[in-house]
Amino acid sequence: MKHLTIILIALHVWSIFSQAIADNAPTSDRKDFIVTAYYSPIPNQSFYLRGSYEADILLNGNGTHGASGKSVYSGMLAGPKTYQFGTKIHLDWLGIGVIDDRGGAIVSSWSRWYDADRIDVWMWQGEEGLRRALSWGKRRISGTILSDEDVVEGHFIDFSNIKIANIRETDYKPQQKIKTKEAISIFNTTIDAYAAPERIKELQTILSQLSYYHGVIDGKYSKILEDAIYDFQMENQIIDSKKNAGAWYFWAKTRTKLQEIYTLYTENEKKRIAEEIRIAQQKAEYDKQVATEKAEVTLFVENLGAPKSDEVGVHVRNLQKSLKLLGYFTGRDTAIFGKNTRAALISYQIDQKIPKEELGKIGKSTKNALSHDLFALKNTSHTGISWNGK
Repeated sequence: MKHLTIILIALHVWSIFSQAIADNAPTSDRKDFIVTAYYSPIPNQSFYLRGSYEADILLNGNGTHGASGKSVYSGMLAGPKTYQFGTKIHLDWLGIGVIDDRGGAIVSSWSRWYDADRIDVWMWQGEEGLRRALSWGKRRISGTILSDEDVVEGHFIDFSNIKIANIRETDYKPQQKIKTKEAISIFNTTIDAYAAPERIKELQTILSQLSYYHGVIDGKYSKILEDAIYDFQMENQIIDSKKNAGAWYFWAKTRTKLQEIYTLYTENEKKRIAEEIRIAQQKAEYDKQVATEKAEVTLFVENLGAPKSDEVGVHVRNLQKSLKLLGYFTGRDTAIFGKNTRAALISYQIDQKIPKEELGKIGKSTKNALSHDLFALKNTSHTGISWNGK
């Protein structure tokens, strides 16, 4: 009995000790990664990795959205299926990325001879993105899987800091077009329960893309696949009842009609993808322009400095012009920080609910307010301000 009591006490102590260890265990998981890079191809690049826009689209995806459905963004990672979408990883010296994409070659450790999980970093679109991805190559980087509590704002990946090497387009000569014989072979042969699994998979995939087949792409000639063939035949008036010869069978007339419709489908898909890319490229260019203009205004406001009473300078004249543009200063642009200029500044600050201790001075809150208001006016009217401060 005495021995039993000792054992029970030991087990109780061990459970308390184990719980303490668990409670104090780190939430982050540190490990090595094989880090590669990819980009979003756009039409009319001067060169492509695989020789053509279409081939690079096949390699990189359509380039507008990740597999999670989110639009591509700086810091997007493609990760193995063992990582959930939204997983945040801090890669040493590179920054924090978020897994929102997948890739056929993006695999876990010990697959395809990798001894670490492979991660793909999105490096922008067009030739800039391609050059940066090629410059990056493949690297081994240590990283940490983060919990939401570990994420630090402002530490996300900024690929614009990655140096682009001098890539010669001649190193990437156009390759021969990808052969399409395999992709269209099912239109030239009967597919039935005795067909090769890869042929059945092709038929399953095409009927799935056309919304007739809703089963698993497994290469098995199932009742679900037969029903999909039958639905296609009925909808396209190849047969008019279950009693027709050829119902449920992928024979010549059905193959011809499917090839016709699938060809039209693929052409429309190319147009849709091209339009998505055009819109994404337009948006990226607009966002880049807005970011540049915001930076100009922010720098302009920073250069206003913190003038004191009766201080003279170009920065004071720029402050007077800014306050005049915002409707608070009506005097001449004397470049002197006198009582009229100070009064106009205080009036603006009161309307903007700037803290009392900053009234009459140009502090952080005032600069934020001026940056916001001046940017709003920059593109809606002629300001008469030289944003480079000259």
